[in-house]
Amino acid sequence: MIMAKLPNFLHLRCRDERALLGIFILLVFVVGTSGCASHRPAHLQLEPPSHVPALRDAEAAWNIRLLSYNIWGLPGWMTGARSGRYPQIARELDRLNPDIILLQEAWTAKARKSAPATDSWWRARAAGQHTFFQQSGLMTLSKFPIMGGEFYPFSRAAFPDRLVSKGVLKTTICLPDGSILNVWNVHLQEGGPAAVRRSQVQELVSRVQAAEDGQIADLVGGDFNCTPESPFFQELQQALGPTVYELGGGKPFVTWNNLSAKPGAGQTLDYMFVREHQVLQSVEAFARVAFAGPSPAQQLSDHLGLEAVVRFSPAVGPACLDGPIFQPAPIRVVATRPSSYPTRNVRATNIRTGKREAREAWGFAAGVPVGPR
Repeated sequence: MIMAKLPNFLHLRCRDERALLGIFILLVFVVGTSGCASHRPAHLQLEPPSHVPALRDAEAAWNIRLLSYNIWGLPGWMTGARSGRYPQIARELDRLNPDIILLQEAWTAKARKSAPATDSWWRARAAGQHTFFQQSGLMTLSKFPIMGGEFYPFSRAAFPDRLVSKGVLKTTICLPDGSILNVWNVHLQEGGPAAVRRSQVQELVSRVQAAEDGQIADLVGGDFNCTPESPFFQELQQALGPTVYELGGGKPFVTWNNLSAKPGAGQTLDYMFVREHQVLQSVEAFARVAFAGPSPAQQLSDHLGLEAVVRFSPAVGPACLDGPIFQPAPIRVVATRPSSYPTRNVRATNIRTGKREAREAWGFAAGVPVGPR
């Protein structure tokens, strides 16, 4: 949240000569580079993995593990954050081992070192980001092949967000059985005029609804900078479908606390929406917090991570693509996950009637759903 960080920086560091010099440099950049952020869509800068990771069998591939995290990637002289955070984030992402990672505020090359260092990831960000003021801050990583996509900057933004190029990073991902999934990494305006924020919501919704890539669904996640009570969230939910909180039967939890332990200081600003694009038998999800430190002061970011597992149950068998990369790998034997994912009732679509109905939840094995119970 850029707006929240600048006042903190000015308040905490205004007596530091280096900070004052930083403010002067920032103002020079603002004046000298205003208008540098482009509002035109950009192609992806795509880095394939150096080796193709072992893929799960086709059935397990419909159980997607995702993690969205705003890494607070502004320069340290602006945030006051401790050094050495980014390698720690990368190691924790490796440990959590999701299938898809959505990072926000990866503004600098140093911040992008938050991505896992292992060579089994497809990495995507917007091309043409040569200066800080052209950065989107968005980076998507996937263990499934990224077949294409585009970055869509918002046409309107308010200060200070308009100094950079916030928007939506779309990636089209191919699952091992040949099914297509569109993943949207989002960072919306923090604060500012309601008209600007509404404009960004409408642009996002329009992009998602217009996409026709043969996808089974659209997963729309990131930092939306609005609370569940806001009209912006209500519009998003109505257009993009339920969040993983709702699908899991739980309440949204705090995802931003600005490193404060004060009661009521935290807010829910980060979400994952699940929009069915094809008729599915059911969609189920569970969500939990990630990157929660022993105390807020020890967090690696002013945000907490949103970790989720989304399970799609197809109504019919999807058509597979040819080629060895899509050959199913042997089923992995994994240990049962502890009861951090409780059994819940979830919503499912009756493919005969088209209506949403209650259905029993399913269990997990190492984060992979293993069937209804």
